Amino acid sequence: MEASAASMPLRPRRRTAGISPWAAQLRWFAVGAVAAFFIPFVFSSVLELQHDLYLGVYFAFVIGFVGAYVRGNEVDVGVVVKRNWRWSVLLGVVVGVALVRNVFSETETARPNGIYFAFEVVWRGLAYGAIDALLLTVFPCLVVYQALRGSLGSWRKRIGYFVASLALVMAITASYHFGYDHYRESGVRAPETGNVLISMPMLLTANPIASVADHAAMHVAAVIHEYEDDTRLPPQTDAD
Repeated sequence: MEASAASMPLRPRRRTAGISPWAAQLRWFAVGAVAAFFIPFVFSSVLELQHDLYLGVYFAFVIGFVGAYVRGNEVDVGVVVKRNWRWSVLLGVVVGVALVRNVFSETETARPNGIYFAFEVVWRGLAYGAIDALLLTVFPCLVVYQALRGSLGSWRKRIGYFVASLALVMAITASYHFGYDHYRESGVRAPETGNVLISMPMLLTANPIASVADHAAMHVAAVIHEYEDDTRLPPQTDAD
């Protein structure tokens, strides 16, 4: 990996007196994890919004919350997306191919046609996958990276980043999916396994590009091949 990029210092940040970086970052994470449960629980499980309308609410929340996090912590997005980007892309290709092949190995379901299908490929596929990745992978990994003050110059710190980020990725993935009726009944093993695999590029490189692209690719493949799937595309819906 590119050690110089991985250890590149962050912009100076405003710090609250008496609060450690870990405490400050974990407060952000706690808010995000709780909200990640209540958005699907309220708007999907309780209010049962039509799935496209629900996704609009979900997208607005994630963009607003992650945007507030980036601004509040003065995250330099340019540094984030440039760090170890070649390794990220390489890992992303390997993971992405495996994810898409796995989707197309499943039983095909009915899907809508025409303009609405094209809309769903973009909305429920590309956009939903990218937004999911922001909340379930990028945000928890940034929390750990910020808590470490952007320093991953030693193997000890890189391993610490990997382990702590993996724990937060799994925690927020579980919180989010338990917001849906289906997962409260069947458990979250499948989405946990899938999102850990999707998160590997960012866990290994601290760069979000490939994880976002892979999550989007999986969603697009699922919309095309198994539109009525109740695992990869919550909330479940019918093609009719």
